[in-house]
Amino acid sequence: MRLSAGFHRYFYALQALLLGLLIYSAYLIHNFYRLTHEIAIVENTRFDMVALANELQQSSDQLTFFAQNYVVTGKAQYLESFEQVLAIRDGTAPRPQDYHATYWNLNESERNSLHYGQESVALSDLMNQMPYSETEFALLRLAQNQSDKLALIEQQAFALAASDKEKAKALLFGARYKEAKHSIMAPIDQFLILLNKRLADKLRGLHQREESLARSLPILLGLNALLVASIFVMINIRFNRHHKELVSLSMKDHLTRINNRKYLSEYGPQYLQYHRRHANSVCLALMDIDHFKKINDNFGHQVGDHILQHFCKIVGNRVRQSDTFVRYGGEEFVLLLPNMDAQQCEKFLNELCCLVAQENYIDRKHCIAYTVSIGWVDSSNHYDLETMLQRADGAMYQAKQSGRNRAQQGDCSSSKPLLAISN
Repeated sequence: MRLSAGFHRYFYALQALLLGLLIYSAYLIHNFYRLTHEIAIVENTRFDMVALANELQQSSDQLTFFAQNYVVTGKAQYLESFEQVLAIRDGTAPRPQDYHATYWNLNESERNSLHYGQESVALSDLMNQMPYSETEFALLRLAQNQSDKLALIEQQAFALAASDKEKAKALLFGARYKEAKHSIMAPIDQFLILLNKRLADKLRGLHQREESLARSLPILLGLNALLVASIFVMINIRFNRHHKELVSLSMKDHLTRINNRKYLSEYGPQYLQYHRRHANSVCLALMDIDHFKKINDNFGHQVGDHILQHFCKIVGNRVRQSDTFVRYGGEEFVLLLPNMDAQQCEKFLNELCCLVAQENYIDRKHCIAYTVSIGWVDSSNHYDLETMLQRADGAMYQAKQSGRNRAQQGDCSSSKPLLAISN
């Protein structure tokens, strides 16, 4: 149908509007994902910044723990651990992989296997790389300076421990020591309060912008979808119609108008597997019109074609809606009969043989009687299409050797296929 000029203008206007909306939608989507990425960066950065502050606190607690245990017990392992904590923090010893509070609760073999040494870097250098505000960084530096001063007191206690153990204990357990410890933790606590407040305010603003975009995007995307549907609906309808016609042409036999061998090859395995999953028995019958070559030779190929159509009409009137009837090739046809046991299938196929023998083909010049030989198998828990076809072909050969015009059951469970010579 020829389109009017008005329709063309309307169609192009829709395309222009759609293009504009798509560009604007792409811009908003870009901003949305940019904000999402920025939020993720802020969250990850906050985690890293807090982790470094926690490490400073933890290292101070670990130094206190090892120092106090050393002056009380005199065990060298506590002194060694104290020196390692200090060396890692100052960047004079390799930094363990995934270094955190649990590291010093592991035995030495676990430390070596799980937390192998990495590059040596001072904790102060790591903190210097973080985007702290000036106030936040000043609080962390104050806490570290206080911790370094406390470490000097702890080292003084180590020097006294050999000569005056009680005085060494007094240095590490007295009120002065507790006050020095407080001077480390108080700046860290203030730092965490300031940092969380600053980043929470920043994240709140980013989330508000993200939510605003999130509310706009569904509306724009809905408009885009509506325009796309309006523009392409006729194209889709035409495409679907042509596609169905092509599929029908490729899957249908042009002479008999029933499904062809390609249909059986593509959908037969799926059909059988469906019934296998549902534990349904399926019978496969391979049917061959007897002496069909003689019919063509005696009456001509046009009459032979009419007999094929006549045969399909007879069978088509007898099969159920759930059955599959296929022209396999030449004068051979395949029937797939689900939910039939062997006894029912045998009865049905023998009746079909009788019906074909009784229903002569009649036209103005001819009255031709013909028969059909059928080989069939039931699935017998073997739902492979090729195997069933081979066994049915062998059974059909036996039916022809036994006099034709009969249905012969094949064995689908045998290990070797039977060779068939059909005529």
